[in-house]
Amino acid sequence: MSPISAVPIIKDAGALVSPRLREIIALWRSLTPAGEFAPKREAIALSKVRGLAPWTWMIDVVDGGADFRMRIAGERVIEFLGRRYAGTLLSDVKGEAFFDGMRLFCSRIANTRSPLAIGPLPALHPGREYLEIEVLGLPLSQDGESVTGLFGGFDFRLKNTSFSTE
Repeated sequence: MSPISAVPIIKDAGALVSPRLREIIALWRSLTPAGEFAPKREAIALSKVRGLAPWTWMIDVVDGGADFRMRIAGERVIEFLGRRYAGTLLSDVKGEAFFDGMRLFCSRIANTRSPLAIGPLPALHPGREYLEIEVLGLPLSQDGESVTGLFGGFDFRLKNTSFSTE
């Protein structure tokens, strides 16, 4: 069983370890209209994300979840990844363990229309094995029916240390 398939869907932000990720899910919940499962992408304005922006990311759902295109990543996410991936399809980086896990993670959010968090767990990205990561993924919907985008947060720390709030 992969680490992703073993992780429960997050129902309570208290299950997250990272204080930043708890703030991100609280923001997402506050922007989700009553009776809807997710906010629209334009609801996630930079002015609302403010100090959390360096740890956030946004991904487009392509062809109903057949693929995913990385759209926006904050500076801390880019620092972890080692470069910008804006515009890159996850199918273009198939075969790399980190991105294969990311594709499974995104697929599960798109299919369940629900928030999902993983970690903290050891980082699989090459050169970052000394880190632990925790990731939060949240659905976005332009039509109120299907998942058309994903918004989330990403935090990392040295193994066996606490997540920082700085």
